[in-house]
Amino acid sequence: MEKTSHLTNVTPLPGSIAREVVVRFLHDHVGMIELNPLVIQQEPTSPPPGATEEEQRVMKWYAITDEISYLPGGWAKSEVTYKGGFYDLDYGLQTHVFAPAGVEIKGMWKVGGNTPGEPAQPAELGVELPKDGLYLREDVELKCNFLLTRFVKKNLKKSHQKLVDELIEKANNHQYAQETGSSDDTAHRSATLSQSLDQKPLPEEPCSCSGSGHDVMCPNYSWPTTRER
Repeated sequence: MEKTSHLTNVTPLPGSIAREVVVRFLHDHVGMIELNPLVIQQEPTSPPPGATEEEQRVMKWYAITDEISYLPGGWAKSEVTYKGGFYDLDYGLQTHVFAPAGVEIKGMWKVGGNTPGEPAQPAELGVELPKDGLYLREDVELKCNFLLTRFVKKNLKKSHQKLVDELIEKANNHQYAQETGSSDDTAHRSATLSQSLDQKPLPEEPCSCSGSGHDVMCPNYSWPTTRER
């Protein structure tokens, strides 16, 4: 029996990390894929049949191959290949992975919060967010057999922390941070993000939501402000 679960992971980021560095890190698709220690190969591919028409059109798809050991010492190994899609956002990344065993994971990574001199972002109902500073937020929609749910959730939690640790390590690399801050594209993205923090509307991303409103996993979804509550 398939079960759908939603989970949110939020991790405060050190004050030394710039927003642009986080966005650049998230937009490195290959780097994101290879954070999984089981991955032995990745290459661009065509969208899978299960992807929506919109996802087939705008996402960049990769064939990802994992090597799995069944016995200690690597005596029994096998390879499994599956597909994952990536879509860059100004403030983060959307992903859709069709993993083995019928596991389907939709994820949205977002750098949120504020830096010194920027206004604080409105609080959200049901989600505990840092009052000051930047944070990395991951929203996940997980579909899988209910027997696998607990196991997959545990691995997603570990993966989130591993990504944050890798991000902090790279951000502390002066050359990496310097390269990020020197590009024109980064400067443009920074300006766009600042506009978002000032509550100025951004153009909506393409989506397939109904006219009744955007789904919580959609990049166009807007959490209610204090006045709206």
